[in-house]
Amino acid sequence: MKNKVTIKDIADKAGVSTATVSRVISGKDKVKEETKQLVNEIIKNMGYDANKKHSLSYQSSKAILICVTELVNPFIVPVLEGIQNSSRKNGYYTMILQTKDSYTEFSEYEQVLKEQHIAGVIFLSSMTGQQLKSITEQLNGRVPIVFCSEYVENSDISLVGINDIEAIQKSTSYLLAQGKRKILFVNSTRNHNYARNREKGYRDLMKTHNISINEDYVIHLPSVNYALAYSAVSNILKQQEQPDAILCTSDVYAVAALKACQKAGIRVPEDCAIIGFDNIELTNMLHPSITTIEQPTYQLGYQAGEILHGKIVNPDAKVKRIILDTELIVRDSTK
Repeated sequence: MKNKVTIKDIADKAGVSTATVSRVISGKDKVKEETKQLVNEIIKNMGYDANKKHSLSYQSSKAILICVTELVNPFIVPVLEGIQNSSRKNGYYTMILQTKDSYTEFSEYEQVLKEQHIAGVIFLSSMTGQQLKSITEQLNGRVPIVFCSEYVENSDISLVGINDIEAIQKSTSYLLAQGKRKILFVNSTRNHNYARNREKGYRDLMKTHNISINEDYVIHLPSVNYALAYSAVSNILKQQEQPDAILCTSDVYAVAALKACQKAGIRVPEDCAIIGFDNIELTNMLHPSITTIEQPTYQLGYQAGEILHGKIVNPDAKVKRIILDTELIVRDSTK
């Protein structure tokens, strides 16, 4: 099947931004005559249906679409609060589209945006990197987009996120300083950008310290799910040789690891240290409380909302890349 021509294809061919192509198609804003002629010629030559693929962005709309994979991950809640507060301040209301097991094709998003008259989209989604790249490249230029937390590398779309490599190395360094060497690494599937980067940070630091990694101690789970993590960690703990630390890329995994250790009669932190990621509220309620990486979840959402508002008001606004700081919160599970 022949691939559909996208606005990004036209922009690349013309050497202009996707926003410029969108303005040529819509005819709403002024574009230099020579640029307009060039873009229109490329549209014709590439067989792009400019009438059918009309701009999906409505500056008069007050609806912001937030795309999330699933709502059960506690990490999502303060991020959504940040987005909603920013949107409300700027006169918008928010709509949430849960994309788990669906909305993996551009046409599905196109239909939603046409029906709902969306002003802008924030992707707080852990679709596979390839899916996210394909969809956002086709939407970019027709509706303002911002990546929040999960993002496509080397993209011309604004983002707010954290340095996942640096963040996981903070917790890895802490465990190594405590003398831990048999570390069980509990991660999500490597289809996701954050999971790849966190694993890269872990592996790079272990290599720097000349510490070999037992590949049986690297777990990849298909979703951020307590039951899956509990089962996976429990199976490892049944082996004759057990880990002296469990490093998790989500606090949900860390909570599951703690419960698995307690069920197996393994003392935390005396026999096995545990570190999570996100600093959800529950980690400070358990006994022992869980050491974790804190990422500024509310600010991730709020900043994404602010960038999107700027893009709606000014489609030619420069691409922004905001990387927020993280912090290791030391609690009882590693002391």
